[in-house]
Amino acid sequence: MAEDVVELIEAAELPLEQVGGKARGLGRLVAAGFPVPPGFCLAVDAFARDGAEDGEGADGSGLLPGAVARARARWEALHAPHGVAVRSSATSEDGATSSAAGQYESVLGVRTFEELLAAVGRCRRSRHSAGAEAYRDRIGLDDEAPAMAVVVQAMVAPAWAGVLFTAEGPVARADHLVLVEAVEGLGTRLVDGLVEPSRAAFSRREPHAPAFSTSFGERMGESAGRSGPLRALVRTALAVEEALGGPQDIEWALDDDGLHLLQARPITAAVPHPTRFGDWVSEVPGARWARMSICDSWLSDPLSPLFATTLFPTLIDRWATNWGGPTELRRRSPLIPEPMHGTVNGFAYLRFDFPLSRHPLRTLRLTARWLGFHLSPVERRWRGEVLPALRGGLERARDTPLADLTPAEVLRRIRTVEELSARYWAVIGGLAWHWNTSEWLLEAVLARGGRRTAGLTAGSLLVGGERLAHQADRALERIAAADPAEEEELLREYLGRFGHLVYSLDPAEATAIDDPSMLRSVVAGRRDGGEPGTRAPLPGSGGAGDPVRRLGRGPLGRARLRIYRWAHHWSGVRDEALHHFTLGWPFMRAGYLELGGRLVRAGLLDADDDVFYLTGEELSGWVGTGAGDARWRDLVRERRLRRQWQRRLNPPDVVPADARIVLFGTDITSLALFGVERQEEREDGLSGSAVSPGSYTGRARVVHEIAEADALERGEILVVRQVTPAWAPLLARVGAVVADVGGALSHGSVVAREYGIPAVMGVRTATSRIVTGNVLTVDGDSGTVLLLGET
Repeated sequence: MAEDVVELIEAAELPLEQVGGKARGLGRLVAAGFPVPPGFCLAVDAFARDGAEDGEGADGSGLLPGAVARARARWEALHAPHGVAVRSSATSEDGATSSAAGQYESVLGVRTFEELLAAVGRCRRSRHSAGAEAYRDRIGLDDEAPAMAVVVQAMVAPAWAGVLFTAEGPVARADHLVLVEAVEGLGTRLVDGLVEPSRAAFSRREPHAPAFSTSFGERMGESAGRSGPLRALVRTALAVEEALGGPQDIEWALDDDGLHLLQARPITAAVPHPTRFGDWVSEVPGARWARMSICDSWLSDPLSPLFATTLFPTLIDRWATNWGGPTELRRRSPLIPEPMHGTVNGFAYLRFDFPLSRHPLRTLRLTARWLGFHLSPVERRWRGEVLPALRGGLERARDTPLADLTPAEVLRRIRTVEELSARYWAVIGGLAWHWNTSEWLLEAVLARGGRRTAGLTAGSLLVGGERLAHQADRALERIAAADPAEEEELLREYLGRFGHLVYSLDPAEATAIDDPSMLRSVVAGRRDGGEPGTRAPLPGSGGAGDPVRRLGRGPLGRARLRIYRWAHHWSGVRDEALHHFTLGWPFMRAGYLELGGRLVRAGLLDADDDVFYLTGEELSGWVGTGAGDARWRDLVRERRLRRQWQRRLNPPDVVPADARIVLFGTDITSLALFGVERQEEREDGLSGSAVSPGSYTGRARVVHEIAEADALERGEILVVRQVTPAWAPLLARVGAVVADVGGALSHGSVVAREYGIPAVMGVRTATSRIVTGNVLTVDGDSGTVLLLGET
């Protein structure tokens, strides 16, 4: 029996040198029972070995006469109402080390045998193209063109077609995603790069839930609770991976008859980072969202399920009470949307679709209530009521060891501290209006001061003094200067005063109290004499070099000085108020971990910190009844993975992208993003808010978690998601800071200015576009970050 023209299933058993990688792979799929369009293979032996090899003969195909006859017989027996596709199957193609994807020509829509012969010749001649030769040279293959078979396959008329990666690299990991790209109609437009595909990403684990919310997934009927054709595609693809022995790059099509696999090749390199696989679609129909206030300044990462359903909504409810009134009043108001808080792909957002123009009288009353709160004596209320209440409530919550309390009492005390912390955050909203407004006004006055104030910025004036960052810094200097035998005691004293400062507001993240390794690293660096403390200038001393003297004399000078003193006072208030904001976080985290430990002992969780991946309702239900769900272990593993995946995304400022706030015909959206400057994307770098002046060029160190901070070397540029007060000890080690979130008025910018280092924040994509080792120039005056190369 001749083996030069064979069915696809027969190609599975033939040598690679005879049928090539594509035909052999398709044959293996057919043999394993997967849905593959019917077709046949013109093996290497079907072609002439002389000058007619690449189609120089009479029919243009290069086929031997006997092979032409056998090909005609296969052609006539093939059911192909939509024509056939003619594709290469080189012996070096679709292998474990090289794919040759897109290097050889394919011909679609072939409908006559004469067209088929011509298409076969075109396909084989493409192995001599300049692009194919450059590809072989780049990956180190022989200069000589490889032997090539040709696959002839019936075409389908798909509604959707595309590619799927069963993993994110040649070796699958548990945290990898299944990545799907699709276009309507034929997939050639996607493969050729002519259109931007729709995307979706799924877990590799059953039930293969979508990793991110996407409009494409929703359109195809995919959600966390519903399964559609894409989920079936994922299951089939993973079965292909298992059958073929490794992660696969699969071409697929969906038509009225179902799924068809058009190709499967091993993944030979890391696939593109799936940053773009998450759409930003509101889960509340018609709602518009913004990453403003607490979302942008404090919550750079996706929220844990527990935080998203307990403390986060409590914080927002108390904040909204300031200007919208009690919860029941807000629910009756047509102006204030409910819910006010939410998440998109795990990231925190606040509503800002207020129909202000439709209710002018209500808008005036709401504005009056907002002004009434912000112009009230909020500083006196904070110092005299809210801060003492937080301290007192925290002291009472700690009066009994958590281990001696019932689960119900532990949870009650956590809720009490959450409520006190939310009341504290609510009053910070009033304080923030004063410190933001005073700094903005000082900046505006300096910008209009002509030569006298040229080069002065609010940031350069509002530093120094007895700021808590300086006090913490001096405490670390004392530890470094002390006898090593005293280090532990001094460190405990430091943590007693500063250990409540958090790297993230989400209690799922460890604090310095849980893991003081970063502080030990800083102390060790200073003990070795290699790291200075804070080094910002100290304005206001009155000396000849004091920049405050440049504010001038006379009426204008005195006006500038009054504004400076007002802004300086509120800058100090900000420092103190934000320092105390997270006093309750160590207790809340410890309380949740205590409950998590009891759930472990009850056999419901694997680790105590799994508790952060339960919802508030799930945890309260167990506390109230003592009964849990046997599925929690699997749910927690899935939720951990989902949050890990979501960390790869870069959340936009607003959802949907065209969302705006319009008041009586005027777009006031920028007020919702006060303090954050968005500039045009740059090909040679990134841009954001210029938050701390100066320019610095150095090597980047990307730090995704505080545990990675030990690797930070002196003089490197720290690239992080966000900067909170807890990061301050590291800043003495760095040359500059770049952060995904934050703006000129965020607390992170104040910390950077206190250390006198250039900083650009609100860059959004810094931690995904920059890699450790890149050489950057950070310009804290213009808000730009230039990528210069690698060290």
